[in-house]
Amino acid sequence: MTYDVRQAISEDGEDLLELWHGFTDHLSEHDDRYRHKESANDRWLQYFENQLIDSKYGTVFVAEAEESGELVGVLEARIMGNHPIFRLQDHGYINGHFVKEDHRGEGVGIALLEAVHEWFDESDREIDFYRVDVIQGDDDSAGFYESNEFEPVEHVFEKSIESNG
Repeated sequence: MTYDVRQAISEDGEDLLELWHGFTDHLSEHDDRYRHKESANDRWLQYFENQLIDSKYGTVFVAEAEESGELVGVLEARIMGNHPIFRLQDHGYINGHFVKEDHRGEGVGIALLEAVHEWFDESDREIDFYRVDVIQGDDDSAGFYESNEFEPVEHVFEKSIESNG
């Protein structure tokens, strides 16, 4: 099957919700806190339309099956500014990278990474690197990124605060 990777447009919003649900369902398999709230669809659509469409520093790429027009993959990208304290310069960040399960292993995820790499590279800001977070326990995603030349650079640790009463 062949795919067209392109930047999303406003009209993709409703179809992107299905992919976004797939992504959040995947996250919640590893941490139940990633299940979305009831108002999440409306809030995500507002975020998509107001902060990612026609934005200079954020976008969404989609993979569309050429024959059916079905959206089968998605990747959100943002450009982050210089850190006020550390020597972290402008850099890219990937969120919501998801491919429908029945289209995995067909190069869709890699095609989305190639598109975002080019987008970061062509930015008018000097983007030297970009990052993506992988939830603890998601060894498949970690392996995917490592096999595509991403290197782990941080571990995020968390401790619960339990009530004393």
